[in-house]
Amino acid sequence: MRLSLIVSLFLLHLTGARLCAQDPSSALGALKLLPRGEARRLARIVARDGTPVPERWHFIVHDPKAETGVHEYVVAAGEVVASREVSQFAESLRVEDEVGGDALRVDSDRAAKLAQQYALVNNKTVVAMHYELKKLGAAAVPLWTVTCLDDAGRELGHIVISAGKGNVVSHEGFPIDPPPPVTPPVPEEKPRPPAIASGAKPTPRPAPTPVPVAVAEPVVPPAATPEPKKPGMLERVGTGLQGIFKTRGREKPEE
Repeated sequence: MRLSLIVSLFLLHLTGARLCAQDPSSALGALKLLPRGEARRLARIVARDGTPVPERWHFIVHDPKAETGVHEYVVAAGEVVASREVSQFAESLRVEDEVGGDALRVDSDRAAKLAQQYALVNNKTVVAMHYELKKLGAAAVPLWTVTCLDDAGRELGHIVISAGKGNVVSHEGFPIDPPPPVTPPVPEEKPRPPAIASGAKPTPRPAPTPVPVAVAEPVVPPAATPEPKKPGMLERVGTGLQGIFKTRGREKPEE
């Protein structure tokens, strides 16, 4: 009993998460509301007067049992409100017209955003949008065509976008391309120090070797040798008299 209750609560949680993940206001979100298996035979998606989200999405699928091969589902307010074998957007369909829901990677909200960017750089004010998704021929890729309208319902221009890769194929009425998005620079990562194993002691770093610094010794100038003092006049006279007396003292006396 307890196990079944846990399983029931788990399934209820998954169902709620799935419903929250679906956005029925976009084309691909509303496509998930179609009966099982019908999305694989999808041939065309049409919506009118989106601002930018339209009130109704028309999904035209190929029905091999129908005489014209057409079956249309209309989704509004998160539910299928119509299912019929006639459509104002397609008179007949063949297998070659099938797009397949699995091939769609670009939703209507992204297509609308691109159209608004083109209108902005071309100084045009968009009031409403028409959406159409289809392919031309068996080898063609599915394309979104978003037509922009002014407040009087006149066409300002339209862009064609690949529903698989999201690249703009053409943009008639909008001659100026919007600037590409600016990618912020990636900061450089600083090298991390090597990790130390648990319990291991970090290896001590060796002490830096001191660098000898040359010290300039002061240069002491040699002591100046004093010049010999010259004798004065009195000293020269005294020295001369002493020489005379010494000379006379050495002379012999007369007999």
